Amino acid sequence: MKHENGIIESGAIHHSLGYWSSLIARTMEAEFNKRLSCYEVTRVSWAVLGAVTYDGKSTPSELADFLKLDRAAITRLLDKLVSQGLIARNRKDSDRRSVTLQVTPKGKALSAELLQLSNSVNEKFASGLGPKEAEQYIATVRKMLANGDKVVGTL
Repeated sequence: MKHENGIIESGAIHHSLGYWSSLIARTMEAEFNKRLSCYEVTRVSWAVLGAVTYDGKSTPSELADFLKLDRAAITRLLDKLVSQGLIARNRKDSDRRSVTLQVTPKGKALSAELLQLSNSVNEKFASGLGPKEAEQYIATVRKMLANGDKVVGTL
């Protein structure tokens, strides 16, 4: 049976949005991890570094919300990035608990390299898609995520 939204209801996994979403995510992650292997950075560490560098996230709390990670995970990731000299933590004199994050020159250089690496993975998987198709894909995924947030919020 086909629903009004075009989804075919059957037992076949190949008709599942979840299956295809998971497959593309895992396949792209594997490709990116393979390309990252010569750097001492994980995919999630790159997400943190990129969020500080390119998305203007400057506190651990902002990072946790933006990346949908818990604060303990963010703290561990930041500890590693600080020890690698990629990010600096700055504490305010007025409130030692308040931390702002800053990308170091070494972190900026690595961010530029990793951004190119990330873009090359995206380009590989988006080859054959026109700009409108890529925009529509992102819009569709955002809509689906918003639907999921509504459901999760009601549990």
